[in-house]
Amino acid sequence: MTELDATQEIPEVELRRDSTLRFVSNGAAMATANLLGRGLGYISIILMARRLAVPYMGAYALLYTASMLVELIANLGLDKLLMREIAGSSSAVGKGYFRAALPIRFAMATVSWAAAWGLLMRFFRHELPVSAATAGIFLAMIFPVIATRNCEAFLTAHEKLIPIAFSQFAERMLMFAAAMLLVTDKLSFGSMMCVAPLAALVRMIMIAVSTRKEWMPNEAPVHPNVRKLVREGLELFLTEVLALVYFRSDVFVMAKMRGLADTGIYQIAYKIFDVCLSLFAGFLQAAFPRMARNNTKEMLRTHLLTGSLLLSVPAIGVILLRHPILDVFHKQYVTGSTALVWLMLTVPLVYINSTLANATIVARRVRLLGAIALLLVVMNVSLDIALIPRWGINAAAFVTFFCEVFSTVVLAPLLLRTMTKVRDTA
Repeated sequence: MTELDATQEIPEVELRRDSTLRFVSNGAAMATANLLGRGLGYISIILMARRLAVPYMGAYALLYTASMLVELIANLGLDKLLMREIAGSSSAVGKGYFRAALPIRFAMATVSWAAAWGLLMRFFRHELPVSAATAGIFLAMIFPVIATRNCEAFLTAHEKLIPIAFSQFAERMLMFAAAMLLVTDKLSFGSMMCVAPLAALVRMIMIAVSTRKEWMPNEAPVHPNVRKLVREGLELFLTEVLALVYFRSDVFVMAKMRGLADTGIYQIAYKIFDVCLSLFAGFLQAAFPRMARNNTKEMLRTHLLTGSLLLSVPAIGVILLRHPILDVFHKQYVTGSTALVWLMLTVPLVYINSTLANATIVARRVRLLGAIALLLVVMNVSLDIALIPRWGINAAAFVTFFCEVFSTVVLAPLLLRTMTKVRDTA
């Protein structure tokens, strides 16, 4: 190596070190915010369940489920597409995609908000312990949320995840404070639900300020292909709907075939599984813009290997301590220990498949994801119906594990075959 080569290598090494530190700090910040936010949510639900009558908890679950569906529809699968285009293009093109997505999102938010509110009033108006106006105000949080998600996609593409973590945690803190006021009789149930859009607005303002700092006002945006964006967004939206059905269908099959007691035990095991999944959500988000810039087999294999090894640690820990962990809830939940083992074995597989799915989106093969998601839904529901009546919650957990193995075996070869080996440095 010549002296000139050595001097040129030093900045590159430092650049890689800084990039790695930024990736780790971003992922750690998101993981911490997710865990703390979920912890506050669990505490709120426990205290509310002890304080409120059952119909109020049912209304709480119904309204929040409706808000999740409204957000899913309003998003139209655009988050990952925006991150991909902003991260992999010039800043002018990225600004064009950012601006083009906003009116699409707000149009879908208006439609989904009106549809959800109308359906709630049509079927649950007399059951809901809140007024029609309160339900409408609660669901209206979709408008600041959808603007926030647009900004979050922009910040994520620029690898600025720490402001996202702070804003999400601030929103959850406000909702936790509202829940505490509720359980201490300082706030009514309806008033607490009306805090949700205010908390979403605070989150939006915090994110908007951070986005403004990254915005380049003197550069004119390039108008993107909106029709192509919408088409890909619809494809990804349908894939997300199928994924939702895939992950939650076993609960309905379990409730129908084994009863609510087994369903409750399975749900506790699944909640522990869900907490483990939240550990890598932030790192997946941090890794996505890097994939958009460097979509190679080398990058993908690094993420797959590193993430799988790291997630094996908490998964093995939960498996070894499954009995005392389940006993914390109640001794009857210890009967779900075998199901919990299967779910913990699934954790690294879910990470692998989520990473492969991100790489598939970057590779612009969204239809492949949709086809695999449809196949997984059919397989999951069919196996659940065939196995749950005899083996109960253990069958439900095993089917989840089996489907994730199948997804990895099918998706990985199809994706790796289309990717380049190393990044072109020319």
